[in-house]
Amino acid sequence: MAIKKLPSTGDAPRSTGVPASLVAGGAADSAGFPWRGRNFDHHETAFAGDDGATPEALRLAIARLRESAEQYRKGSAPSPEARDALAAAQSDALLALSASRVLIPLLAEAGDLGVTPEGRTVEKTQELSIVTVAAPDGRRVMPVFSGVAAMRAWNAEARPIPVPMPQAALAAAQEQTDLIIVDPGTPLAELGVRRTQFEAVALGAVALPAWADAEVITAFRVSASDDPRVRGVEIAPADPEARLLEAEVAVTVSLRPGLEQHELTALLTELQQRWTANEVIAGRVDSLKLVLR
Repeated sequence: MAIKKLPSTGDAPRSTGVPASLVAGGAADSAGFPWRGRNFDHHETAFAGDDGATPEALRLAIARLRESAEQYRKGSAPSPEARDALAAAQSDALLALSASRVLIPLLAEAGDLGVTPEGRTVEKTQELSIVTVAAPDGRRVMPVFSGVAAMRAWNAEARPIPVPMPQAALAAAQEQTDLIIVDPGTPLAELGVRRTQFEAVALGAVALPAWADAEVITAFRVSASDDPRVRGVEIAPADPEARLLEAEVAVTVSLRPGLEQHELTALLTELQQRWTANEVIAGRVDSLKLVLR
């Protein structure tokens, strides 16, 4: 689905710089992110020496994330060390991405039609569209690419617009796109950015995974600490490779034995309401899946 139209000039696309909607007019941009600490000093020659390859720092960070995810999955009960290493690897990958140039793919669409003196219908204009794709849960995802090869493998007709990754994150937030996927269709290179991480990526700040955030962990535990039907609540990564293949957080609720079905249904409804009303959970957790034990 197209989310923004750009007039076709017939020339190769070029970096358009900062969109008008991102020009600072107050303490924050239209997505609500503060301007302080950000720099958009990008000129037309900013990417003049770019050969279109994946930035090496980003490639290495994603490779380390894959290794950490593999170590985390080993065994039936991941060690605290493996969990900490995975959290650090996910954070490092997002930091490397924030410092990278990415390519936004534009796809040509027919614009205005006209009729020749001979009666033939022709395209008078053509437009380039920034596209979004659908995630497994139906949410909108903006695809971006680390290099030309990955983009061509995804769609050979796409035309690349190079932008700093912080600018892409801001654009996604402004367009109310929930997710960004880097290099979709390339399993070894895919990296997802969730709506709760957009601000950190835009500012070049550390984005701690929600399942590793001490305040989020506490919020989930406290949500049922005085409920006699629940023995405990713990959270864990549901998408260790950060590829948007699953929800972000797996929430395990340990139940007291002997609950009837109607009691279980009532409990789950209450827990969902508590989590939705909790500012920490609502603000820092992108998505979750429930595991009953």
